[in-house]
Amino acid sequence: MILAFIILASLASGVIALLAALALIKGRLWSVERSHAFLSFAAGTLLAVAFLDLMPEAIEGLEKVRGGDVIETSLLFILLGFLIFFAIEKFILWHHCHEERCTVHTSAGIVLIGDTLHNFLDGIAIAVAFLVSPAVGIATTVAIFSHEIPQEVADFSILLSSGMKKSRALAYNILSSLASLVGAVAAYFFATTIESAVPILIALTAGGFTYIAAADLIPEIHKEERRTHMVFQFLIFFIGITFILLLTSFFAH
Repeated sequence: MILAFIILASLASGVIALLAALALIKGRLWSVERSHAFLSFAAGTLLAVAFLDLMPEAIEGLEKVRGGDVIETSLLFILLGFLIFFAIEKFILWHHCHEERCTVHTSAGIVLIGDTLHNFLDGIAIAVAFLVSPAVGIATTVAIFSHEIPQEVADFSILLSSGMKKSRALAYNILSSLASLVGAVAAYFFATTIESAVPILIALTAGGFTYIAAADLIPEIHKEERRTHMVFQFLIFFIGITFILLLTSFFAH
C-alpha cells in the first residue's frame, strides 16, 4: 500500500507538474507574479516539512536505532544533506532557474541532465517521507509539486528557445519527469532492505529541502521590490507553512 502511494505521489510531482506547467504556458496564464507566488508557497511548504516533520522524525528514528543522545548526530546528517545539495548545484551544474532566460543553463543538454537529477532526488524525498507516515508523505509531495511547476515552465521554455521542436521538448521533459518515479522506487526498496538507513535519509532530505528553500527559492522571491507584492509574497509564504501544519495535523489523526 505504501509503495502504491509512493508511485502515485512521485508521478504527481513529476509528470503532473509538467502537464500543469504546459497548460499554464499554452493558456498564456504564466507571469512573473504567478511564478513568485508559486515560489513563495513552495518555500514555506519546504521549510515547514523540513523543520516540523522531517527533522523531528530523523531525531526520533536515530534514537530508536542507536539509542542515547543523537541530536548532534542528527544535525550533522541534516548539515550533510544541505552540503550535498550545495555540491550538486555547484559541481554537477544543477541549478533551479525560474525564468525563461537563464544564464546558468548553457545548453539544452545541461537543462535535461539537471532536471533529471533534480526529479530523481525529488523521488527519493517522496519515498523517504512516506516511509515516515502518509501525512509527511503527502505534505512532502505538496511541497515538491509546488516548486516543480515554475521549474518545469522555465526548463520547457529554455528547450524551445534553444531551437528544439515542441514535440521533442515535451517527450524529453516527460522522460526526465519519470526520473522521480525511478528515484522513489529505488529509495523504497533500499530503505526497506536496510531499515536503519531511513532516519539518515530523512535527515539528508531535511537538509536538502532547507537548502532549496533558503539558497534557491527565497533569493528568487527577494528579486521583487514592489511593497504590495512583497507583502503578498510573505502572506503566501505563511500560507504554505500553515497549510503543511494543517495537513499533517489532519492526517495524523
